[in-house]
Amino acid sequence: MTPPFDTTAVTEKRLIPFPDVSVVMSRNPHQRGTATLFMESWPAPAPDSPQMPPLTYPAPHVIACSNASILLDLHRSDIDMVIWGRVVPDVWHKALAEPASSRNVFDMCVTREELADALTSRTLAKEFPPLVLSDAAELSSLFSAVTKDCPQRLRLATMPPEDGTFKAASGALRLVCCYGAANVEWCSYPDPKVGMTNTLDAFAVVFIKGSGGHESGCLHRVCHAKRGGVTSGIHLIIDILTG
Repeated sequence: MTPPFDTTAVTEKRLIPFPDVSVVMSRNPHQRGTATLFMESWPAPAPDSPQMPPLTYPAPHVIACSNASILLDLHRSDIDMVIWGRVVPDVWHKALAEPASSRNVFDMCVTREELADALTSRTLAKEFPPLVLSDAAELSSLFSAVTKDCPQRLRLATMPPEDGTFKAASGALRLVCCYGAANVEWCSYPDPKVGMTNTLDAFAVVFIKGSGGHESGCLHRVCHAKRGGVTSGIHLIIDILTG
């Protein structure tokens, strides 16, 4: 897992030996009895900024780990973002290395069961890679477990959002995962022009808590690389459906 903190930060790093059961959801059946890097950070908004001391501004509190057990910390009220930097098989990277064949967007607001049916439909299988659809279904189930079966809005897209600006999650909780040449960026300060931008690896699963209208929310955006003038990558966003 690439460390998600590029800032000069107040960071705690711990090597934690996980038991064999930690292979659940790890995507790596050979990952047993290993030590896993855990990171918790209160990042500085910008290097050498005495006018913005690290502990006095509304920076997001972020934790990250390559083991899925990091998701157990989602209940902590002091956490703004949880990053599960999962390790996926090489075949995933190879299968999604090529640009998407067309501009596709799937956007649906329903229950997890209805989403599961839609994600396995033949129509959608013609628009998105089966690997992405299968993973989206699993992450939808995970999101449902975390939110206690709240209705979801799930979006899959081969193109980045039109405005490309940093924003906070609109609802109580958001899941973001990028595939191929797409990635998630997050900012360490409410003003992206001042703060430092951090980029997460593809396939990382990111849970971002909503700001509730406050400035302390974790600003983030989805980016897609361009190769030969063609936009590459696919991104998944799941929000709690409210209203």
